[in-house]
Amino acid sequence: MNGRIRLCDVAVIVDPAADNVAVVKAPLRNGLRVVHGNGGMEVRDDLSMGDRMAIAEIPSGDYLIQFGLPFAKSTGIRKGEKVSSANTIDALPKGRPARNRSRLTVTRRDACKQRRFMGYERSDGRCGTRNIFVVVPTSMCASATAVHIAGAFEDGKSRRGVDGVVALANTEGCGCAGGLQIERFLRVLKNTILHPNVGGALIVDLGCEQTNRAVMHDYLCRGVTAGRLGKPIDWLTIQRAGGARRAQEKGIRLVGARLGRLGEAARKPCPIGKLVVGAECGASDAFSGITANRVIGNAVDKVISGKGAAIFSELPEMVGAERILFPRMRDRAVLEKFKAGMRWYDRIARRLNAPMDNNLVPENKAGGLLNPFIKSIGAVMKGGTAIIEDFLDYGEAVGKKGLSIMQGPGNDLESVTGLAASGATVICFSTGRGTVTGNAIVPVIKISSTSALYRRMPEDIDFDAGAVIGPERRRPTFDQAGDALLAKILSVASGEKTGSETARQRQFQVWTAGKLSL
Repeated sequence: MNGRIRLCDVAVIVDPAADNVAVVKAPLRNGLRVVHGNGGMEVRDDLSMGDRMAIAEIPSGDYLIQFGLPFAKSTGIRKGEKVSSANTIDALPKGRPARNRSRLTVTRRDACKQRRFMGYERSDGRCGTRNIFVVVPTSMCASATAVHIAGAFEDGKSRRGVDGVVALANTEGCGCAGGLQIERFLRVLKNTILHPNVGGALIVDLGCEQTNRAVMHDYLCRGVTAGRLGKPIDWLTIQRAGGARRAQEKGIRLVGARLGRLGEAARKPCPIGKLVVGAECGASDAFSGITANRVIGNAVDKVISGKGAAIFSELPEMVGAERILFPRMRDRAVLEKFKAGMRWYDRIARRLNAPMDNNLVPENKAGGLLNPFIKSIGAVMKGGTAIIEDFLDYGEAVGKKGLSIMQGPGNDLESVTGLAASGATVICFSTGRGTVTGNAIVPVIKISSTSALYRRMPEDIDFDAGAVIGPERRRPTFDQAGDALLAKILSVASGEKTGSETARQRQFQVWTAGKLSL
């Protein structure tokens, strides 16, 4: 790269009015002169894509600012110098944080209310985006049998009109202490079975596990009678059926008998207000919070403005950014639930000797994420700017329109499983390094933080958010990118297959923090 160039062409400044660092989007060499504002500056280190560079003198003791928010303390950084762990301290100012001036805005709010998708109307008034039959093992002991039953319908010939027959294979249900682990597992199974994307279910148990048929039946029908579950549900106990082979044969007959009727369901126009969007991020890099998460946040704001709902989670990825969420809580009750959830997570982490900042993995650092705080600030951007209406337990069914936070881990598979159980009917998943995670019952839209990743993994990435920092002449605004992502969400909700669906990425993993095997 030769000659004098503009800083805005090779780096991103999220909040020009407040930030004192920029994120480099193209390699820069030491000594290069770049134009910035009314003057220029010299690059003082060789920089790679994703590195941060000081765009002002940052004396020792001053804070580094990105998104208009502090994320580290300087030990003395010159203008044009690379920002790294060698010249920063992981620290945040005490007290109320500075206001984030880079908040997104939603235009054409009234127009959002008129948007529709083609979904499946269910008897409880909700609308699904898929019509799936699930084979549900109530424990690890029944999981292999459930997989064999579902596998008999993999070719699709005997399930026309049904989006899939999927086994929710798991490692839970027995061999562990009762209490929290069993309660959480049963909650996730129940809310997955009752999910509007699920048209019917076969529940399979071994017979002697902690979560056998009697326990599962009681939990499933708690608060609702068996006849009002709103979908066909069959039961199969392996020990009573005469063993694994006979149970498998019976299960295949039971599922086959249900698919014809299930396949008669037809998609109908549904208002955007019936949509529930889950927001997730994984394998993040320095651009995830700058591009993909902010585009997701813009689309989430639009769904909510259309009277829909959204859920985001990953509490470890809120550490250091939780205070910027406090003013957005609907009331003190929601705020206290959120604080209690953070404290609970911190206690579990301490008990297991697992520091919360271990969420920042080596690949995150290789992608340019300097510390847990800047990762957290970028992560919460996917929640948009709406008021936070509720704080949900892991896998708890969402009960309010608008934005909710779900208690949950940063682990992608466990977090996505919880979002689905809580009622997300489409999930927007940002990634900077590239991930292929899907879900058993909910379509997952992969959104790349850079155009390079979008080109590198074309079969897995569904939407390129990196365009917002691309060449200026073709660069969409965040509002335009949010419109495009909303259109993608509605298309997927109407039946368009995502990359993870095409690749049969049907992950289902329940969060088992603190599990003690017995």
